[in-house]
Amino acid sequence: MTLARVDVHTHLGKHGTHVHAPLASDEERAWGRVTWDVEPDELFTESDSAGTSIVLAFDAEPVGVVVSNEYVAETIAGRDNLIGFASVNPTRTDAPERLANAIEVLGLRGLKLGPTYQHFHAHDKQSLALLEVADHYRVPVLWHQGTTFTSAAIGEFARPLDLDLVARRFPDLPMWIAHFGHPWMEEAVSVVRRHEHMYIDTSALDTRPWQFAQGLACAHEYRVMDRVIFGSDYPFSTVAGTVAGLTAAVELCARMGIAPLTTETVDEIRFRDALPLLGLDRPSPGADAPPPD
Repeated sequence: MTLARVDVHTHLGKHGTHVHAPLASDEERAWGRVTWDVEPDELFTESDSAGTSIVLAFDAEPVGVVVSNEYVAETIAGRDNLIGFASVNPTRTDAPERLANAIEVLGLRGLKLGPTYQHFHAHDKQSLALLEVADHYRVPVLWHQGTTFTSAAIGEFARPLDLDLVARRFPDLPMWIAHFGHPWMEEAVSVVRRHEHMYIDTSALDTRPWQFAQGLACAHEYRVMDRVIFGSDYPFSTVAGTVAGLTAAVELCARMGIAPLTTETVDEIRFRDALPLLGLDRPSPGADAPPPD
């Protein structure tokens, strides 16, 4: 059953193969088990809950996670309902070339970055150089710009406000902030408000109803509800779980009088077509594309 039009945030990766300590052990400490342990068939089954799902690579060796671009491209090959995103750590000396290869050769259609996990600051020269490649190919960028459970992450690289300079440097590049930028939801929404092509997703907030409600209320107050896009963060949640959490957060907003949201709000978010917003309704960049300057 299709519960959402587009899920903009799902993961692949097996514990022990792609996901290791320190993140895996810290996840077990924080949540009692390692959730990031996904067989491809499990992802394929879950993706039936959405019309289209974005599947993320993650090049985050500093915290023990490497879900390679090649693995994502190979796993989703031939599945029209799945869109693969590359991930490249900007600190790699060949980072721009890796991203160009992922787009041109592997056919991946976006870029996942997480400064707190990958140990770079969004303003670093390497980061901006990699974004030049993304901007050249017009592939959207998903940022994990928020907190995390692992002590191996660098907390001072996690603030959503760091993306304000990035959005000013690349004003036409579609980008979005994962997890409403939690716990800095107001800061994240303030960035989205100022930049036409910046969005924010709902992923991994169904277990945090108060934060979820605050984020939605803030988006309503700042008049950017049309920039809220649906994401589940599978396997950390599911499409069904995210819809349930979104419904509960909307009800909490109404019950507490912090925002006049309704079941129509839930439907607007879960059935929003994020693909044209992120430029993913266009043909993917091909091998004939000229190299970036």
